[in-house]
Amino acid sequence: MRSAIGAWLLERRIARVALIATLLPLFGVISAAIVVCVATVKGWRESLLDCLIALGLVLGLTVVAGEGVVQVLFSCVSTWGIALLMGGLTGLYGSLALAIQAVIVLGCVAIVGFAALVGNPAEFWGPILLIIVEQMQALNVELTDVNAIMGLVPFMSGLFITGTLASSIVALLLGCWWAGSVGDVSVREQFLGLRLGYVIGGIAAVAGVGSLLGMLPLAGNLLLVAGFGFLFQGIAVLHWHVEIRKLPWFLLIPVYLPAMLGPGFLIMLLFLFVMVGFIDNWFGLRRAKAV
Repeated sequence: MRSAIGAWLLERRIARVALIATLLPLFGVISAAIVVCVATVKGWRESLLDCLIALGLVLGLTVVAGEGVVQVLFSCVSTWGIALLMGGLTGLYGSLALAIQAVIVLGCVAIVGFAALVGNPAEFWGPILLIIVEQMQALNVELTDVNAIMGLVPFMSGLFITGTLASSIVALLLGCWWAGSVGDVSVREQFLGLRLGYVIGGIAAVAGVGSLLGMLPLAGNLLLVAGFGFLFQGIAVLHWHVEIRKLPWFLLIPVYLPAMLGPGFLIMLLFLFVMVGFIDNWFGLRRAKAV
């Protein structure tokens, strides 16, 4: 059943185009979710036209304001382009998993392609990360260990792609929720049954072995990207067991509570979900007969 928000957006092109354009700077996930919703229900052509109109509006305002046109253009194309791809695939094939698989594979290809293009990604990211650190220090942001932050330089490609994947997948889930269903199956059922498959699992496994054998930083960056998708599969496993066992939803609170206790706890929780998702991908932790 389509949500009220989704129905409102799908019936009003002018309103949704305005929202796609104006929400991009501060609420890019919501902007992308609108693109996903339209592409899922009405098809990628309808959503592409929305994006082109919104792009015209954004570029027009950017030129008037005298801001960086190139940066704005890159933000629009990357955010809406990925959303358009994911929403189009979901609507065409009726599979939430397929859209997530496609964008993860695309991210892995981007990692390899970028490394081949620039030769040494660390030389590319080093000055950029240094500028970010200097800007944070100028704003009196406390940095506990600058050297540790600069130590992330070899893995910045993977971290950048992973951040893009995170916002894109959240936008996919939100947009599909507004759309109400994926094919003939509800978004909730699709998510609870989410499984990334052996292609993504194989890439993550090979990248993990490569990292242990010292094939860094390429293997480490690939592991970050390929492994990140299993975060959502791990979350799906948890919610599947709550659903199938008819447990009260508030039992999820102590599971997610550590995420509020600081970055260290958040990283541990995310890593745990990734491991659960990866194990489920190979051995299957969702078996209704066992309940």
